[in-house]
Amino acid sequence: MLHAIVSRSEKRRAEIADTQDGLRLILRSEGEHSPFFTGQLNEMLCYSTGRPWQLDTPGFSSVEVTEESGLLRISGTLEALHVSMSLTFDENDLLRVQVSWENRTDTVVSEAAVGLLFALPKRSKEKVTIPHLIYNNNPSSDPNRIVPRLGVGPGKGYICEEHRLPIPCVNVEWEEEETRFLSLFSIPDYVETNDGVVHYGSLGAIQEESRSLVVALSGVLMFNGEKDTYFIAKNITAPYPEGYLDFAQGSTLTKMYALDWGTADRSGHAFREIVRKSIPLFAPVGKSPLSLDEMIRLKTNAMDDRYRSGERGAAGYVKFTDSNQNGNVSKHPLHYMYGWTGQCLKLAWCDAKLGIESGQEERVDRSVRAVDFYVSQSRTQVPGVRHSMYRLDEGVWDDFYWNKQPVVSSRSYGETISDLAEIVELFRESCLEVPSSWIEALRESAEFLLGGALPAGIYPSAWLMNGHPADGMITAAGLPCLIALVKTYGITKENQYLEFAETMMHRYYELHVETFERPFARSTLDAKCEDKEAGMYFFLAAYELFLLTKEERYREWAEISADWLLTFVYVWNPAYNQGSAFRNTDFRAVGWPGVSVQNHHLDVFFPTYEFWKFGRLTGNELYERWGRVSLDAMGQGICTKPGEWGFTVVGEQGEGFFQTYWNHRGHSNKWNPSWVIALVLNNALRFKDTLG
Repeated sequence: MLHAIVSRSEKRRAEIADTQDGLRLILRSEGEHSPFFTGQLNEMLCYSTGRPWQLDTPGFSSVEVTEESGLLRISGTLEALHVSMSLTFDENDLLRVQVSWENRTDTVVSEAAVGLLFALPKRSKEKVTIPHLIYNNNPSSDPNRIVPRLGVGPGKGYICEEHRLPIPCVNVEWEEEETRFLSLFSIPDYVETNDGVVHYGSLGAIQEESRSLVVALSGVLMFNGEKDTYFIAKNITAPYPEGYLDFAQGSTLTKMYALDWGTADRSGHAFREIVRKSIPLFAPVGKSPLSLDEMIRLKTNAMDDRYRSGERGAAGYVKFTDSNQNGNVSKHPLHYMYGWTGQCLKLAWCDAKLGIESGQEERVDRSVRAVDFYVSQSRTQVPGVRHSMYRLDEGVWDDFYWNKQPVVSSRSYGETISDLAEIVELFRESCLEVPSSWIEALRESAEFLLGGALPAGIYPSAWLMNGHPADGMITAAGLPCLIALVKTYGITKENQYLEFAETMMHRYYELHVETFERPFARSTLDAKCEDKEAGMYFFLAAYELFLLTKEERYREWAEISADWLLTFVYVWNPAYNQGSAFRNTDFRAVGWPGVSVQNHHLDVFFPTYEFWKFGRLTGNELYERWGRVSLDAMGQGICTKPGEWGFTVVGEQGEGFFQTYWNHRGHSNKWNPSWVIALVLNNALRFKDTLG
């Protein structure tokens, strides 16, 4: 016997077939020659008791199937529990699957783990995406560091708490005659125990030699093959005993899932379907505690506290301040840092912008002094190679270090030169004099960048102080230098800069975006893994080139990378434990991006304005909306009066917000490098400038 339901568009079909091996679930699409998924329910419903949990499938007995209008109901017995399932298509053609496990016996079922397994045979070019955590098994991650990995073989895999996922989903794609995919979404729900602790279900994947398992469980975890283990900080895991359930007599656990399947535009791009389907599925509602004016006022106060001048013309904005109640949390002497987590010149742009608009000449003067100091004093003996830091108390320039050697980070260098170009553009637009030394500094850097590429045609992660690459690894780290070339072209109109940037951009596309065999990675010196910021700079590079050339390929590349970035952005609001700061302040995660596959927290590093403007320019409401949703969300956690969030300086904000058990769930930290001021203020000022 065959039971079937059809989606409202009539393009999808879910079948329950009664075979000699039991009930079989079959997922089809209109016009396709073969199903996208076939699985025996006996092998899909897992159940175990005792520790450690097992992916046991004891078999479904006493099964009944009923069919109503657009709805299939299945019920039966799974060991000591009664299981009921309902399947129906929603208005977006997603198959909603509701599952309930109920203890109808007269005894307690202790230390239970239950869930669903979707087994897919190994196929060509398989890729697994678990948002924020797994991107094609994180091929660029440092093997000597602890990051999520699936592994291959019996018992290998990664299963995490639902609240660790910005989009609670596992997506698997593979090649047949076309690129196919299957996505399992979980609609998170939690149980709060008497002690006020919130417990969510779990989601993940296991890769074996002959098959891949997409796994949705009731809360038990697996970290890189180790059961009952979770990731709690950089390079640190710990036992996790909390995921087991006790089913009291008459108690029920109910979970809602959604299944999506289909074909992708091209190999490696099925992750884009996660983004497209998650917004209507989760209907996210974020938080906007501050107006643009309030955000600008608060962040400006924090910026003002960072300005320091010193001997020999030193001027700039220190990376860490000594003004808060906890003092200088970095424990390092006061210093300027250019790019990356220091963003000294981006703050100089903000100061000048505020000064120009408000008629405060002292702000413009501060900006000029900060830029002059960097341009005139940071040079080395190699033209185009500049120091990255300046220690005020000692009056000494310093650098980043890689393998104990001083280096120039391509990421931080590109950011700094881009900021210099934006300051020049701001001054020109405002009819202010631009020192010739600033233009020469841009040219000198651009000339260095014309000769600074690897044989692969892209920039290294860093250069030694003699200008030679520090490493030959292919990464997306150097993309900010490409952006610097594009912005320098915008100032000088010297075609060789734009031509070189466009050639290199195509190479970055081939290496990272065409198939996502090697996702964006290693944009920071401290993480060495797949990370949001690497993808962010590809998006910004494509965006800048689209603004300049209006070429369709750059629009397309910006959209692809924007979708990849959105897999890091929360589309739902996890609940937090009683007594936590997030619970007490009604902190909402919607709109906040995560950081990397290594660092599982939220931060404000996101191109909110560019997302919004790109969406407006192209008529894409998704990007326009999420640029603003993200900026609004980042108004949370800002100190609005002394004492809030652990700060005394109004406008300060922590770098890390911990939505999961990576560090202190439900709290933020007091680590406050100046980029947390610079990024929010820079974006807010540009929104204000455009919106009025």
